Amino acid sequence: MFKAGLLFFTALAFPALSKACITAPFSESWQNGGSVTWGDGPGDCILNASVGAPRPSAATVHFRRASPQLPLRISFVVDPHLTSLTISQFATLASGVAAKVPVAGPDKASLFEVSLLYGGGGIPRIGIAGACHQAAVPQGECGAALPVSFADFPLRITLDVHMGAGSAGQIQAWLGDDVSGAPALSLDDLDNERWEGIDRVSVGLSGVSESLFATIGTQPFTFSEISVSDPQLFWNGFESDVVGSVVPNASNLFTVPLVIAGTTCGGSVELPVIASGSTRLGGPTAIHPITVPAGNQRWVQLSSASPFMSIFACPIGSGPSGPCIDAKTSSGTVYLPEPGSYQVVVGSLQQECGAYDLIVGGTLGDMH
Repeated sequence: MFKAGLLFFTALAFPALSKACITAPFSESWQNGGSVTWGDGPGDCILNASVGAPRPSAATVHFRRASPQLPLRISFVVDPHLTSLTISQFATLASGVAAKVPVAGPDKASLFEVSLLYGGGGIPRIGIAGACHQAAVPQGECGAALPVSFADFPLRITLDVHMGAGSAGQIQAWLGDDVSGAPALSLDDLDNERWEGIDRVSVGLSGVSESLFATIGTQPFTFSEISVSDPQLFWNGFESDVVGSVVPNASNLFTVPLVIAGTTCGGSVELPVIASGSTRLGGPTAIHPITVPAGNQRWVQLSSASPFMSIFACPIGSGPSGPCIDAKTSSGTVYLPEPGSYQVVVGSLQQECGAYDLIVGGTLGDMH
């Protein structure tokens, strides 16, 4: 059902007319250790996105699609304000999350990602990755990258994503203002129909490598002239709806204080990616139920020998597109200040599993 506050605009009419930022393209945001702000630009609304730490910190804006199965075209102009890149420096600029993770695999929830990558010799590359079902790619992600020049920024990136069986599944990308010719990059034969469409689309800064964060710190990337092919976008009312049905597979965090030991080995693969960009888990996950009684608060602290182990919390019933509220790496603490039922998810950013300890604290109340 459509809610009040829908935004209507012609998706492919760019560049935008000169105007102040009266209505931002996307009204929803995730700011997990990051910050997003909208401001006036020379042509339209400009998004400034910065992070306060490397991944899993994120600063993105997003919207949820009314019709996930329809083809998607998204276009934006990005300026990273960089003059060089070194090896192991990268960041994600945009992504789309699947409506459903295939039960039969691959257990990949991100249907597409656009990234800024190191390309050798200090040259940047724009990388495109897409979920695919190919025997030669068992991890479920196909990709390609194209070198660009720092002089090309601010650079327009336009992406077409088509869902379909076999060769009908395709992603095409154009770099620059001219989209009339052949795409600069193309991923073909993705066979991506089993993901049932793109549920949520985000733009901003996430997945920032430690090496890149050491260089940029809290310096923002800017995004402007953002447009999508969807004529209607869901706003706040729809975002509060419960999405998905992820089943807990680990012990109930039923009281405080509480200390438990656990392992992600043999855990669930239902949440390999959270749409917020705050978490992109490579390994299996342990999912603990927890309830915060009315008038109480809870916090959960993670401790693990693995520096890649992560913890985050989602409202009960969330799926890969759920509005998860927080994310921390090893030795971090997730705070649940609002009453309600949540799922605390523990997993690694790498393709690994391992042991961990949780300490649950907060104010004591009846757990129902």
